[in-house]
Amino acid sequence: MLQRIQSLLLLLAVGSLIIGIFMPIATITTGEAQYLYTSWDLHLNIPSGEILMTNYYIGVLQIVLAVVCLVTLFLFRNRTTQSKLCIAGIIINFILLLLMLFIYPDRIFPEIEAFKYQSIEIVYNPWCITSILSLAFLYLANKFILKDEKKVRDADRLR
Repeated sequence: MLQRIQSLLLLLAVGSLIIGIFMPIATITTGEAQYLYTSWDLHLNIPSGEILMTNYYIGVLQIVLAVVCLVTLFLFRNRTTQSKLCIAGIIINFILLLLMLFIYPDRIFPEIEAFKYQSIEIVYNPWCITSILSLAFLYLANKFILKDEKKVRDADRLR
């Protein structure tokens, strides 16, 4: 039922996650070169540049989260399961944001040999916000799902 607000919010979450899969996360600049940090790898910012590291966990998590949101969208008749899947999606999204914004840039990238003795400057792409937006969309969708469940329970109690 796509006329419900939570269904539209879940659809927006899926769209923002799909956009986030294909857009770069950040540009990393060192004294020698410029690198592009995407959901799938870290490579030189030139066409067919050398891949320094693959970080496919971020891309896989974004795909898993988009599938969870899509499955949640079609469970509109079972609001309790829909709410549980939204909460699971919120947790997965937190893990995704931790990996994407904190763990990889702060812990893993300085360990790479090319970055070891250089200063690293990370400039995040504005498209990186789509992953944060998906978290907000999931939270709001869960809020409206719980609101609908409360309405149904109140109506059943009045009968």
